[in-house]
Amino acid sequence: MTEDKQEKQEKELRGSNETRKPDDQLSDIKEVRRLMQHTINTLNKLDAGMADINRRVNRRDHGENTRFFATFIVLTVVIILAFFFYFRSATANYSDRYAVLEQHKNYLQKEVADLKEKISAIENGDIKAYNLYLALKEGDPDYAFKLYGEFNLSSLSRLERTIIENETSLIKQKAAIKKYEEGDVLFKRKSYEAAVGKFKESLDISSTGDHVPTMFYLTSLAYYRMKDYNKAAISFERFLFINTKKDFQKDRAELLLGVCYEKMNQLERAKNFYIQSMKENRYNRYYPTIRDRLANIEKKLAKQQQQKEYEEQ
Repeated sequence: MTEDKQEKQEKELRGSNETRKPDDQLSDIKEVRRLMQHTINTLNKLDAGMADINRRVNRRDHGENTRFFATFIVLTVVIILAFFFYFRSATANYSDRYAVLEQHKNYLQKEVADLKEKISAIENGDIKAYNLYLALKEGDPDYAFKLYGEFNLSSLSRLERTIIENETSLIKQKAAIKKYEEGDVLFKRKSYEAAVGKFKESLDISSTGDHVPTMFYLTSLAYYRMKDYNKAAISFERFLFINTKKDFQKDRAELLLGVCYEKMNQLERAKNFYIQSMKENRYNRYYPTIRDRLANIEKKLAKQQQQKEYEEQ
């Protein structure tokens, strides 16, 4: 009995399970479909979002590319216009220069033709002019200067006069430099008086050239060492007037010029010069020395003033 009862219960349970199984399966299928649909919807939304992001990125890139291209076009146009106007201006300038050179060339050709004719006449008829030409060519300054003074330059053309004057000027400058070098040697040997004589001869021949400021400086030093303070002061003043460089020679000359004034007992003049020198050349190598000498001069002047007042009382 008991076994039959158990078998009966098992059959009932099996029957109830068989009746419930189709419903559960249907429910699971629906749930799976719902989940799949939800997943598909989510994927579609993600695709839509990605597409929107791509559109925005493409739009921004397109805008940046457009701006870059526009900027590039504008810069290119500006550069082209700048080169155009530059070359146009340069072409105009070269054209003007070419025209001026052509005119100058024509003028020179005419002058040269005239000069050839006159030189031919000079060689045939004017022996003095021919000798002047030889003296200039061979570098005989004394003879050339003599002939140059005797020669009638007004009878020549402007180009001829220019050529002769330039050649003579070069010869004079070479002769002046030679005299200066001789004086420099004498100065280094401490033959100051002879050196000053050579420097004067150099100046008489020509007062132009890069050597002239140094020559004035050495002349001033020569007078100073010979204790001729009046001539030394005059020479130092000339040197400071023509020398525009701020160098050792200028600094020393400013100091020694003031010392010359002191040696000649021109204290007020020395004081004013020292004050002016300190004001205009604060980087003078002898600035401390000039400052101390100025202080001593002021003390001397104050003492003289006191003595004068005492004498008047």
